Amino acid sequence: MQILKNFFLLFIAITFSISAYAQERTIQGSILDETDSPLPGVNVTIQGTAIGTITDFDGRFKLSIKSDDTVLLFSSIGYKKQTITVGAQSDFNIKMEVDLEELDEVVVIGYGTAKKSDVTGSVSTVKTEELTVIATEDVNKALQGRVPGVQVTNSGNPASGSKVRVRGIGTINNSDPLYVVDGFPMQDISHIAPQDIESMEVLKDASATAVYGSRGANGVILIATKTGKAQDKITYTFNAQTGIKHASNRIEMANASEYAQLGLEANRFAEGSDEFEQLMYVANGNYTGTDWQDELLRQGSFQNYNFGINGGSEKNQFNFSTSYVKDEGILKGTDLEKFFVKFNNTHKFNDWLNFGQNIAYTHANYSLTNLNDIYSSPLTQSLWADPITPVYNSDGSYARSTWAYNSNPARMAEHEQYKRSWDNRIVGNFSLNAKATKDLTLTSNFGVDYRNQQQKLYLPEFFVSNEEQRMTSQLDENRNNKFDWVWSNYANYSKTIGDHSIGGMVGMEMQAFSYNNVRATGYDVPFNENMRYLGAAKGSDYFATSTQGVNSLMSYFARANYSYQNKYLLTATFRADGSSKFADGNRWGFFPSFSAGWNIKEESFLQTTDAVTQLKLRAGWGEVGNQSSAGNNDYVSTVTNNLRYVINGNVVEGRTPTTLSNPDLRWESAQMANVGIDAGFFNDQITISAEYFIKDTKDMVVPQPVPDYVGANSPNVNVGTMQNKGFEFAINYRNVEHEVKWNIGANIAVIDNKITNLGETGFIDGGYIDKLGFTTRTEEGQEIAYFYGFKTDGIFRTQADLDAHVDAEGNPLQPNAAIGDVRFVDLNGDGVIDDDDKTNLGSAIPTFTGSFNIGLEYKGFDMNLFFTGSYGNEAANIQKFWIEDSNVQKNQTKNYYDNRFHPDNNPNGTMPRVVSGDPNNNRRFSDRYVEDASYLRLQNVQLGYSFSEDLCKKLHMQRFRIYASVDNLFTLTNYSGYDPEVPDHYGDPLAQGIDIGNYPQSTTYSLGLNVTF
Repeated sequence: MQILKNFFLLFIAITFSISAYAQERTIQGSILDETDSPLPGVNVTIQGTAIGTITDFDGRFKLSIKSDDTVLLFSSIGYKKQTITVGAQSDFNIKMEVDLEELDEVVVIGYGTAKKSDVTGSVSTVKTEELTVIATEDVNKALQGRVPGVQVTNSGNPASGSKVRVRGIGTINNSDPLYVVDGFPMQDISHIAPQDIESMEVLKDASATAVYGSRGANGVILIATKTGKAQDKITYTFNAQTGIKHASNRIEMANASEYAQLGLEANRFAEGSDEFEQLMYVANGNYTGTDWQDELLRQGSFQNYNFGINGGSEKNQFNFSTSYVKDEGILKGTDLEKFFVKFNNTHKFNDWLNFGQNIAYTHANYSLTNLNDIYSSPLTQSLWADPITPVYNSDGSYARSTWAYNSNPARMAEHEQYKRSWDNRIVGNFSLNAKATKDLTLTSNFGVDYRNQQQKLYLPEFFVSNEEQRMTSQLDENRNNKFDWVWSNYANYSKTIGDHSIGGMVGMEMQAFSYNNVRATGYDVPFNENMRYLGAAKGSDYFATSTQGVNSLMSYFARANYSYQNKYLLTATFRADGSSKFADGNRWGFFPSFSAGWNIKEESFLQTTDAVTQLKLRAGWGEVGNQSSAGNNDYVSTVTNNLRYVINGNVVEGRTPTTLSNPDLRWESAQMANVGIDAGFFNDQITISAEYFIKDTKDMVVPQPVPDYVGANSPNVNVGTMQNKGFEFAINYRNVEHEVKWNIGANIAVIDNKITNLGETGFIDGGYIDKLGFTTRTEEGQEIAYFYGFKTDGIFRTQADLDAHVDAEGNPLQPNAAIGDVRFVDLNGDGVIDDDDKTNLGSAIPTFTGSFNIGLEYKGFDMNLFFTGSYGNEAANIQKFWIEDSNVQKNQTKNYYDNRFHPDNNPNGTMPRVVSGDPNNNRRFSDRYVEDASYLRLQNVQLGYSFSEDLCKKLHMQRFRIYASVDNLFTLTNYSGYDPEVPDHYGDPLAQGIDIGNYPQSTTYSLGLNVTF
């Protein structure tokens, strides 16, 4: 009997085991949006677990289940969640329904998140797919044109970064925005690859940025990087882009024959001399000559590869990615090689506690070609170099010009390869999150940012001629170390009671910044690369110096939110910052903000209409600060002790003040008011956003002039005030209800800038250029850094023109002028052409900036066009000082050759005559240099094709897309320089728009693919 019982139990166990095994099966399905189009990226999970998957590019999914009673949960941002019980069905077709409230939940704000419909400040979201369109590793460059009111300028140099300004120049000092990456505030995001970004928000007004207090005056850019997702299988992604590029524009220079004719015209050599005879020979067209731009500019290349792994379980999720970028610039000797590694992991201890870590490492190796120094820039020298001189002598050595006063550009370009920088950076961010109650979440973040940079500038010995030589090699080494850390602790509370929703956040933050720098120079260093270090220098002739610094910040902050029926919204924030940069009594700054919103769509009179999807009015005011304009020790006087004095015939060591102190130095601050409207129509097929703002900056840090006999630098004082006000507008339309899907969007920003106070002097001169002097002035009642110089009134064409240009007594206003020279205007009428006649010649600040995009999709094909532009801005084309120079000591532009005045050959010429010595000083800074730099650029055009679901299945892939892309296909502009998009000279806001021969932009042709499997 016992045997039968045991047999029966074994039979039951086997039966149930077979049944359980039989029920574990694979189901599949398609998920569509409201227009019956495939919906990728939908989360498909088994309800109550973290087991699941996401739909591929064609909206398809597969999932293993163990029971017919399994309940599937379908969720995606912007759509209502759906659940179904599997039953016996194996193939599913699910149609998702739009949920605008769910869409709101993606907006990230300072130290938390919020529904988009609840946001009362100025917050713009950047689509992450837009950041990977341009062929670049620079996130800031990819941001260009995507957000109204955010201006991005950059050069074509692969190793140079981009300058970002949110709502214009906020101060005469540092106007860079604050970046917050995964909760870590920082000033530089060079360690992030565009492919690693999950979301990006730009906070533009004080009601949005005041929670960041003393660092929110110039805007805040919030970045969340990709994190792991719980799914039943690991997802792999691979993205590749490779291409070639060439200079988008070149400056047409005079050829050898034309240059020789200019030399003869200038009477630089006596008739009959060897030089004169050679010029005559070349001028007659007997010599082809050298195109120096051809010698320096090349076809560059670009490669960008990214590989990612994403996956995890209910307890652990992870994301790993690595990227490699190689960018060979169009100017010989310029390049960038960069390697990114990033790892993210989240571990869930239980239902209320989890721990996350984000670690990123970046290595960069790039050239240090300096184009800001006119005389050492090989690009500038290629424009100056005479086209008669060959690149090499007959013996293979570099040739030296006997005609123009400049170096051999090809030799300079070769030596650029010995100027390198190696940059290593590691950023770690660790967070602990606790769900203390249903309504209360506690968060603690700790982050570290370590950066080590090594620069080597090797200058080999060379001999071209007695004028161009270096008899002893030189090695400069520069080593920088930076270490920052931040610890943030805050609590978020939210609760809904009937029609009332309340929320709050309180927290504290500590952050410290430290750096040290060591620089040394050695001489007579061997050329052999393995011996190219300071220890190999011969002799004891060294130079060494070092610097270091530390500053810290202590902060307390809070935010309160209130909403009634999701109609009426109120938000208030407050932050107190204490900085070690200021003396006791001025160390703490307090930054409040208030904002309100009205969701008109929630009113009963709009509930019955489907035409209006969303309609919200919002307004805000706040005060924010800027501490970056203050140095670590500005509130104390500093001295130097490396001076020697001779007293009574004896050499003694002495000390002298270097900078005078100002113990009353305090924060720069800005008060901002903002009003805006957000609207959506016809299920958000049309969306509109418009804003008006006023920003008043006060207590700007300005140098206080002191007499020269003081012998020390001027102390910084808080006396400056500035105002920015403007209007921003964005509109988008999408049509996805037909077989051909398309979208179009545009944005525009108008910003007006004015200096309202600069203290006792009332103005600051800037933009200093050798031989020209100061080229900009910042003055009360005017825009910051307007171009400041002489007005001209054509040229003197006849003796009658000269005779008429006199003062009240009949004396010549320009006594050294002759027919063919520039006529300068005596603006103040005092009978003298001098500095008192200088005036406002224009501004680099645009009247407006904007962009527009067009997108099309049809049966797997997609095409996108993206245009950017600006209008009303000028640029100072400083290169004209040398290459449209009546003194013709260097080569000249074809424009100057064709349009120079000559009484016989070109009496209608618009440019001054050729004359040796320039007795009239035709080259002084004037409106001859200032040009309209407005432009419209086709920033990117891309054509792609996504392979069908069937083919992807055969290739065991979820998505397979290939594309062709062109960056900077064309630029429409009247500007005569390389490019109208002129970065600040040396990054100085008082030298904006000054073009001394900036690196040309490139047109890049690339092919790429995106694979998910």
